[in-house]
Amino acid sequence: MNNIFSKEENIISNAEKLISLKHFKSIEDEVNYTNLLNEYKELLKQMMKMIKMSDKTQLDLKTISDNFEIISQIDVLTGLYNRRYFNEAYDREWKNSILVKTPISLVMIDVDYFKKYNDTYGHLKGDECLAAIAKEVKQSTRKSRDIVSRFGGEEFIMILPETDINSAVLLAKELLKAVKDLNIAHESSPIDKRITLSIGVASMIANENVNMDIFLKMADDALYEAKNNGRNCIKIYIPAV
Repeated sequence: MNNIFSKEENIISNAEKLISLKHFKSIEDEVNYTNLLNEYKELLKQMMKMIKMSDKTQLDLKTISDNFEIISQIDVLTGLYNRRYFNEAYDREWKNSILVKTPISLVMIDVDYFKKYNDTYGHLKGDECLAAIAKEVKQSTRKSRDIVSRFGGEEFIMILPETDINSAVLLAKELLKAVKDLNIAHESSPIDKRITLSIGVASMIANENVNMDIFLKMADDALYEAKNNGRNCIKIYIPAV
């Protein structure tokens, strides 16, 4: 702030020195000069105040904008990242896997017979169930770069950068058990009387010969296989590339 008004502050300083030296032809000139200086100082003070207010307004607007950006990335019900953020993060991590030649894994998760759960217990209980599962999915991550998103409905997806198939499957097994251990009653499920998951896992070192959408479909195909093989299980898709 002082740098912006350094010229004006020098003018005030010189004017105050002039007044102290009494270099005026009359008392009236001195009074008029002093009054003019005081008005100038008050004007400068108001200008400084306005700029401070402007700076604060800009800071507040940036904070609001940043908060809106964060909100736009989050699924309200579960607190996980939403599909939009997943798409951005997946693109970023896929390119990084190509660049550094390290594996990337996808873990796709579906809540078994969730429609039956909603029909039996109601949508409010359904929301509570999804929130509880989302918490377990989030807590299952091991690295700060791991990304967990609600993919849609009762589906979740995890991006695990720099994670090979063995580590991804181990994580999936632990998650499968953790959700069972929640003991969320599901009397209408034909496979268990508690909530269970079906999980599909895919892993590879990304390369420019494979489209990232194809890799996503691999994880989806693995999940489809898990659902078609009794559910409450994990299936793996390992591409031959």
